[in-house]
Amino acid sequence: MITELLEQRNLPELLLHNDGTPVTAETWERRRLELIDVLAEHQYGHMPAFTGSVTSQIVSEKSVAAGNAARYDLIVTFPTPFGERFTFPACLTVPVHAEGETLPLMVYIAFRYDEFYPLEEILGKGIAVASFLYQDVAADREDNYQEGIAPHYIKDGVREPNQWGKIGMWAFAASRLLDAVIDRPFVDRTRIGVIGHSRLGKTAAWAAANDTRFTHAFSNNSGCSGIALTRGKVGEKFPRIASVFPYWFCENMQTISVSVEASESTPFDQHFLAAAIAPRKLYAGSALRDSWADGYSEYLSLAAASPAWELLGCKGFLAKPYLPQPGDQYTDGSVAYHLREGIHYLSREDWMKYIEFLKK
Repeated sequence: MITELLEQRNLPELLLHNDGTPVTAETWERRRLELIDVLAEHQYGHMPAFTGSVTSQIVSEKSVAAGNAARYDLIVTFPTPFGERFTFPACLTVPVHAEGETLPLMVYIAFRYDEFYPLEEILGKGIAVASFLYQDVAADREDNYQEGIAPHYIKDGVREPNQWGKIGMWAFAASRLLDAVIDRPFVDRTRIGVIGHSRLGKTAAWAAANDTRFTHAFSNNSGCSGIALTRGKVGEKFPRIASVFPYWFCENMQTISVSVEASESTPFDQHFLAAAIAPRKLYAGSALRDSWADGYSEYLSLAAASPAWELLGCKGFLAKPYLPQPGDQYTDGSVAYHLREGIHYLSREDWMKYIEFLKK
């Protein structure tokens, strides 16, 4: 059934290079960069290269989780092209651990820290969390690129057609936060995740695609222009998202979003985003009542991306050959998925599933 459904979506070929030659395991990295380039050129915009050094200052420290963890409030600072430095606040929370012990690290791109953020349970699982609030980096509204990080990279608010939008800016900040904490001796570099929900689920996947230090990407309810396939998608589609949130994307996104037909005739689809994370780990979570994001199109996207992992000798998406039912969870391969009951949010249930995948 899944094979037939994917055939109906008429997806662009994943394992052919731009010149038409077949992709092999030896040429995969070249293909991976082609995938990132086409997504950047038409959708997210190209993120700037970063060669500077990041510094972090601890502005406060306290014991949390009944004395079982320490919280450090940080100011992260780095140079930008126009000669000024950009700073944003972040938080690092670390469970008590034995000297010499390393811990998995989750970089959390957050809307806010709300009742669905089970920090104490995450810490109890032995996971360190580095987090920041996305609007401390770039405002989630049309501000003509005059606030936050934007004017440090976009002069006078005028973007080139393929220059990054705010999804790229938030993803870039996730990498700069990782710069700030990765050299701490407790960090297990083999288990570094990046996580986000909804628009920040898109951001987490894009961050992982561009920064291979993220060994695991967790994209929750990311939907349109995230993990969900564009071709044949229900709910939110390119014309709507590009008109309401044009600042998330590059200017070129407007060209492919003039109609559903145009958006389904692009040289890419969102399985390219998923596959650009291979051979590292990817986990996407969906919710049954989140029809706007379309969990079935997220599921099919993972199935379409799975051949990238298989090409590299990894277990890909080890799911059943039919659409998922609530409660289904597939975590035996490098590509994981679950469908839960409920609506569009990042729940405790989601967090616990993601944490177990990061730990194993």
